[in-house]
Amino acid sequence: MQVYARMSEVLGITDDNHVLETFMTKIVTNLKYWGRCEPVISRTLQFLNDLSVGYILLKKLVKIDAVKFMLKNHTSEHFPFLGIGDTYSLSDFRCRTTFYTALTRLLMVDLGKLMTPNRR
Repeated sequence: MQVYARMSEVLGITDDNHVLETFMTKIVTNLKYWGRCEPVISRTLQFLNDLSVGYILLKKLVKIDAVKFMLKNHTSEHFPFLGIGDTYSLSDFRCRTTFYTALTRLLMVDLGKLMTPNRR
């Protein structure tokens, strides 16, 4: 992935897990503090969505503290863009959908292990 190579070059981060932790920390920060800036939220959520597509990445992501925080605190109290009010637009609902789609993928990665019958 080109992003990993660029992160390694710019920040000196060579460990894949550390790169993912850095990405996820930035994603959570953007979602928490830029909640009313639709372009930032939209691009951040698209990146989260892209990260949550691959099974191998999902298995790594669910171990990251920032991801655990999102899974435990997925309300407008922590992520303002999730709130519903009179001033919200259609793009806000798209953002909510993208966010919950990514969270669902993250939740489902471990669900497969729980649903598989034990084989002896």
